[in-house]
Amino acid sequence: MPSTLSLVELMESANLPTIPVVAVQIIGLVQREDLDIDLLAETIMRDPSLSARVLKTANSGFYGRPRSVTKIRDAVMVLGLRSVKTLALGFSLVGAMRHAEKGEKKGFDHRDIWQRSLLAAAGARTVAGRAGFACSDEAFLGGLLHLIGVVALERTLGDQYHWYWEAAEGDLTRLRAIEREALGFDHAEAGAALAEKWNLPEALVTAIRMFPTPDDADGDYRDLVRCVATAESAADLTLGSDPAGALTRFRWDCHQLFGIGDEASDALITTIIEDAGVLGSMLDVPDPGISADAVLARAQEALLQITLESERENAQLLAERNRLTLEASTDALTGLANRRHLEEYLGEHFRISSRYGTPLSVIIFDIDFFKKVNDTYGHLAGDEVLRQVAATLAQTVREADLCARYGGEEFVVVLPATPGEGAEDVAERARVAVEAAVITTGGATLRVTVSAGVNSYRKDGQASPDWLLKEADMALYDAKRAGRNRVHRFEEAPASPWSLAS
Repeated sequence: MPSTLSLVELMESANLPTIPVVAVQIIGLVQREDLDIDLLAETIMRDPSLSARVLKTANSGFYGRPRSVTKIRDAVMVLGLRSVKTLALGFSLVGAMRHAEKGEKKGFDHRDIWQRSLLAAAGARTVAGRAGFACSDEAFLGGLLHLIGVVALERTLGDQYHWYWEAAEGDLTRLRAIEREALGFDHAEAGAALAEKWNLPEALVTAIRMFPTPDDADGDYRDLVRCVATAESAADLTLGSDPAGALTRFRWDCHQLFGIGDEASDALITTIIEDAGVLGSMLDVPDPGISADAVLARAQEALLQITLESERENAQLLAERNRLTLEASTDALTGLANRRHLEEYLGEHFRISSRYGTPLSVIIFDIDFFKKVNDTYGHLAGDEVLRQVAATLAQTVREADLCARYGGEEFVVVLPATPGEGAEDVAERARVAVEAAVITTGGATLRVTVSAGVNSYRKDGQASPDWLLKEADMALYDAKRAGRNRVHRFEEAPASPWSLAS
């Protein structure tokens, strides 16, 4: 659902949340280095609702052990000037926006926004404190206000924005993508623009704008923005649709960015949820009603399920890869290695022999009078003969040797680390085994024989694996010419005396 609303037009909208007078006064005060405690207390007391919230915080133990405090000045002394400035500004802004929402009935549930904001505020403050950063108060405000852009867009666009929210299904990353596609900007940019309009401190504006991409934040504010982004994962863990992903992100951030291990980061989640509950009671935000133990248990269960599914998928992928690899390297009829695999295997061992001088032999077998088998018994019988001969050859060689179908009725055996004499013995055993085998096919019983040519690697004798096979094939030809059903070994022809004389 496209929109023509620009960021400038959004900031000029009459429907934007307005900043209360007391918040304007507090913004001016918090940026003063010489702020007087009495002046801050007097400013807070001008807003009864804000005063009540500050006093409730001081008595809640949110910043330490609960105290019995009845006066704002005492609250400032108990909580500290910096913390009270932070609370006053945050409470005044959120309180004003919450108050404006109460009379509206647009079908948009703001509870999720504020519950996320409270979790992010508690989380950013907790993470910053655990990491030893001095920005815990700014991180609290950054988390509390990081979604004011959502509030601004919803109040301006109404039903149109409700559609964006529903389409995102609680995923803020997806929501920002939808916003950018429809508007050309997202709620983080809108929130930062609103914060600038309200004259909020630069650190807070940066936290609101950059929390989706914290590593891109200016170095002066990067730790602050990272705390808010990490806290957003904690909020997503409680309220999001992907608790396993949120827990993984939270743990990763804690470990990689702040040096906090998994066990300690899980303990932080308990603190964050408890503190968010305290904040919710102060700002009239309903508690999600989920305990920290339940949140972690749900996330751990989801992680376990993902792990099991991943392992199952990996096993299936491995099995499929092995199947495809086997198919790519296996002759479909005989189950032996195919010619492609043979060439790769022989090429590798030829390189080894060339480099180290280790023995290497090959045998080429050819079924005698195979054409007569096909002509007499048919091609199905011929296929069965090929399968039976292949099985017999495979049984007579070592596991380290490769037995392959070379093509038609020819088979090749590659024997690494085997000299010519040993290869000749293997070929003879295989020949005898094939001759003794009885093959039954289509009701007929028949026997076949094979002829074999043997050749061995000679240093400086062959230029390539193909030449090694060619010489073995020459020996096979000699065996067939000599009457078949026999083994011949290739013998290098002696040098001509004329060539020696020259």
